[in-house]
Amino acid sequence: MDEMKETYIQEANELLENLESSLLSLENNPNDKSNIEQVFRVMHTLKGNSSMFGLSKIAEFVHDLETIYDKIRQGEMQLSKDILNVTLASFDHLNLIIFDSELLNETNKENHFNLISEINKFIGKDGEVFIKEIEFEGNSVVNSENGEITKETLRTIYIYFEPNESIFLDGSNPLFLIAELASLGKSIVVPHFKSVESIDNFTPTNCFTYWDIYLETNVSKEDIEDVFVFVEGNSVIEILEIPFIELITNSSFNEEVASTIYRDVKTDINSILLLAEKFGEKAINEVEIVEEIIEVPITKTIENSIGKTDAKDKVVSSIRVASDKLDELMNLVSELVTTQASLTLYNEKNETPELEIISENIEKLSRRLRDIAFGMTLVPINNMFSRFQRLVRDMSDALGKEIQFVTEGGETELDKSIIETLTDPLMHIIRNSLDHGLEKAEDRERIGKPRKGTVKLKAFYSGISVYIQIIDDGKGIDVEAVRSKAISKGFIKEEDVLTDKEIFDYIFYPGFSTAAVVTDISGRGVGMDVVKRNITDLKGSIIVESKVNIGTTLTIKLPLSLSIIDGLLVDIQNVNYIIPLSVVNKCYEVENSQMMDNFNKLLILDEKQIPFINIRKEFGYKKMSGSDKSQIIVVSDGEQEVGISVDYIVGEYQAVVKPIGKYYRNQDFISGATILGDGSIALVMDTHKIVDLYTEHVKLEAK
Repeated sequence: MDEMKETYIQEANELLENLESSLLSLENNPNDKSNIEQVFRVMHTLKGNSSMFGLSKIAEFVHDLETIYDKIRQGEMQLSKDILNVTLASFDHLNLIIFDSELLNETNKENHFNLISEINKFIGKDGEVFIKEIEFEGNSVVNSENGEITKETLRTIYIYFEPNESIFLDGSNPLFLIAELASLGKSIVVPHFKSVESIDNFTPTNCFTYWDIYLETNVSKEDIEDVFVFVEGNSVIEILEIPFIELITNSSFNEEVASTIYRDVKTDINSILLLAEKFGEKAINEVEIVEEIIEVPITKTIENSIGKTDAKDKVVSSIRVASDKLDELMNLVSELVTTQASLTLYNEKNETPELEIISENIEKLSRRLRDIAFGMTLVPINNMFSRFQRLVRDMSDALGKEIQFVTEGGETELDKSIIETLTDPLMHIIRNSLDHGLEKAEDRERIGKPRKGTVKLKAFYSGISVYIQIIDDGKGIDVEAVRSKAISKGFIKEEDVLTDKEIFDYIFYPGFSTAAVVTDISGRGVGMDVVKRNITDLKGSIIVESKVNIGTTLTIKLPLSLSIIDGLLVDIQNVNYIIPLSVVNKCYEVENSQMMDNFNKLLILDEKQIPFINIRKEFGYKKMSGSDKSQIIVVSDGEQEVGISVDYIVGEYQAVVKPIGKYYRNQDFISGATILGDGSIALVMDTHKIVDLYTEHVKLEAK
């Protein structure tokens, strides 16, 4: 039961994410029928799932909410901001009660009935929903509310449902699905049973039943497909609309009657269920007569003509996998990479031709396996976007500002662990953009801007890195205001000469804020320092660009993944280090004399001036004996290139990055460690942090 409840919660979370995204899209495009249909379908599926798992309180709550959107899509009600507000409040409530389905929490219970009361204001007095009852009269439909004859008709849907024999193993129950189908209208369900070839091969936990279902309903085919949404990859499902067969109530069922039915009504739509309701089992037994006359497949005898065989051959496109299993897979791949490095080292020492071939093949396989495992742990960044859309909506009301939120590049993928850590920093940045960055509508008009401000969240690939930008068209950041604040805080002196980028970096200092007024939203000097720390922990960087009255852009650069990297193995004073290949541009060999007493700290490499860092000197090592040359590795740091000196370059290395111990926690330039093939340790350098620390060191020396 616990596993089934966990499956329900996972599916409910996915549905609720889709619901919030659809609601926010609907608010921007209230006349978009596809969004209205999407909202209705998600609610309908959530209601069905809740009923299937016996969570009646949730199912009833969603049913009332669903009724509102059914009325909207039928044109009986207009979408309003009040309806959206109640729906979003209901969304927040559902996020809580999927874990408290019996409403044991008093706050949840009180909120539950308050929301039901709000919903009932839209669907009728005291929660009574006025739904038109439809009755057949000849070829037309009578509306029992006013007696008027309309052109509305019900449709008959034939459904063939054959679950996979193993369907019970994941907690699914086909009978619950059939019960949900029955709730959509009048139905006849005809079960069939597969024959068992041998009692010795009989497995009692398998499903040997399949069904023909005839459904009289006014719902769409998409609504019926939604019932099977979680078993469609594990079942043969066919859905077919059956042409109209008028019921002649004063006749007995025979071939002559069937001929009359076909002759009199050829093109309309009605229900074979009406025949069955009139003639009972006899109609089911003799339905083949109707099949022959109207030339429409109704029973399993014509399953090939509706493509059932093709359906069996459909390939399952995706499966649900628990995240802890993916984590375990990545751990095993990491161990395989480490073991493969040991094998490569052993082969180099023994130089056995046969072993060399095996080693190379294992290396190729481990790289392919690594890439596949990476692909499984990458998720679209769009999963975060809907959360921020809701944040912008709620904050724009709270701040009294007109704001539109634009997203771009939602299909860009990142390691799921990075996305989980990145959500809060992005939340801080967007809140600051809304509060400090964007002006009120009247202020924007006064300076010739559109009344509505824009915040754009953009993601894109560049090499093996992912860039995320938060762009607003607000008032921008005043460089002089930041500089003055930094001086008053004692971070810099009046006479210091700094670039705009260096000044903007002080925004990320603890306790730094230029907000004149402290609000509940921002302005307390807490948050941006945490933002930078979290992004740095992800081995990323953040850059601020801003112009007064034009806007601000914050650019975050992140690696695709954190666990396994391609690196360059180097040696400094007999200590192994790994430099990520993603930042390495080129390697050079230079004379040590070129680095010694180099006042400007610049090297001429390929006719370009490249600033360099003498790592041996910065680490406090003595001059390297027995060699008059060093290796310079030119790395990218943002838009600039910087040279880093090392003693030797060992070669490329596929490194499994592990967390560092307590002795290195205060060494910001080390981002992790890896185990080499011989069992020794190599430290993973954070070149961006090395450049930052070196720049600060030079500034202190200049003072």
